[in-house]
Amino acid sequence: MCIDYRKLNQKLVKDKFPLPLIEDVLDTLQEAKVYSTLDLRNGFFHVDVDEDCRKYTSFIVPDGQFEFNKVPFGLSTIPGVFQRYVSSIFRDLTWKEIVISYLDDLVIPAKDEKEGLEKLKIVFEVAKKYGLEIKFKKCQFIKKTIEFLGHVVENGTIKPSTAKTQAVRKFPEPTTIKQVQSFLGLTGYFRKYIKDYSTIAKPLSDLTRKENPFVFGTLQKAAFEKLKNIMSEGPLLHIYKYGRRTELQEQREFLRNDAKKNIETIQSENRKTYNKRRKIAPMYKEGDLARQKLPEI
Repeated sequence: MCIDYRKLNQKLVKDKFPLPLIEDVLDTLQEAKVYSTLDLRNGFFHVDVDEDCRKYTSFIVPDGQFEFNKVPFGLSTIPGVFQRYVSSIFRDLTWKEIVISYLDDLVIPAKDEKEGLEKLKIVFEVAKKYGLEIKFKKCQFIKKTIEFLGHVVENGTIKPSTAKTQAVRKFPEPTTIKQVQSFLGLTGYFRKYIKDYSTIAKPLSDLTRKENPFVFGTLQKAAFEKLKNIMSEGPLLHIYKYGRRTELQEQREFLRNDAKKNIETIQSENRKTYNKRRKIAPMYKEGDLARQKLPEI
């Protein structure tokens, strides 16, 4: 059951506790060979509502009027509150790289089955201590391949999950701006798998601008189909490993204004840098627009 708390949400003080960056979460799985995932049952219901505030969560049903003792769904501030709650419980284990939490999803990476079982035991002991309820039907134990936060993780590699790939493949051709935004949101979540994503998606993203009329023409259809095809191919990436040889590809563009004050590229250069630090400073001038780079340090 979810109550409409839109009026209440306007009065709530937002909890700005940050959710973990998904990229950072995935990076921590780089050396693992086996994984376990845990799902907290009714995640938000683990957090108590302050007794003085329960009256604000009240709702009416045919049997009468009731209040929530536990945090209900629908409150805008709850994701931050819940992440703070889970992070505080597993803070020590997170620092020891035993468990990683993202809202009600926990992942336990390990180098082998023995270490995986040892870490599981530690996590279960902490969960029991704080009264956390686990939905075992949705858990994965000591697996070489897991699905986590929309990604399939296996032996240092990641790829979009089958469910997400199928969702992109079956997405109907958009007929409204809202549908275009939904498609861009779905594919944008996996943009790191798609080289030059912003360039490919530009005809679609331009449609979402208020000043542009909605015309789903040849360019838009081509961009739509290209993104679907790339995602359907099941792109695969290796998780970044610190200390490995790294190649940074840079593109340097010189731009100018045409007669209609539109910016166009007049020259483009590509460079590759290996394991070097370089500062990049954009500098913009009227008329000609140049991007210049500072010397290496």
